[in-house]
Amino acid sequence: MNRQIFTLVTAAAALLLTSCGPTPQLKVKEAVLTLSPVDNNPSALHFSVYGGPEDAQLLRVSSPSAIRVEMHDVTVDAKTGAVSMAPMDRVLIPAGEKVAFKKGGKHVMMWGVNTIPRKLGEIETEFLFSNNERILVKARVQEIDGSDPDEKKAIDG
Repeated sequence: MNRQIFTLVTAAAALLLTSCGPTPQLKVKEAVLTLSPVDNNPSALHFSVYGGPEDAQLLRVSSPSAIRVEMHDVTVDAKTGAVSMAPMDRVLIPAGEKVAFKKGGKHVMMWGVNTIPRKLGEIETEFLFSNNERILVKARVQEIDGSDPDEKKAIDG
């Protein structure tokens, strides 16, 4: 009888292990910086953060190619419909979930983006999380119309 129970428990454990998917990993994907057409205005960085095995907080986004970087959120007043934007010092990234930083919602503003990302078509960004993970991402750089930054110059030039 004990052998049958042992076999049953072993079989159940094997089934549980094979049904488990891979452990989620904290990652940043789909990063795109849309350049402002006005040099002194901020450009907008949009991306998605995929939560890892435990909740974490996104504490900071930075880039050596920008003078100033801030996380912001857009809110709409339900009564008046007024849209406002406020800086955020951290964003919760729940375990195993996706948090989108997108137009009309959470996003990152970058001031003073230098010419290197404009010429390369990508900008190096670093994401710092409360669990001490640092994720380096090369975000694609585009104009507001979605074109590559130097595309218009090549056509006009």
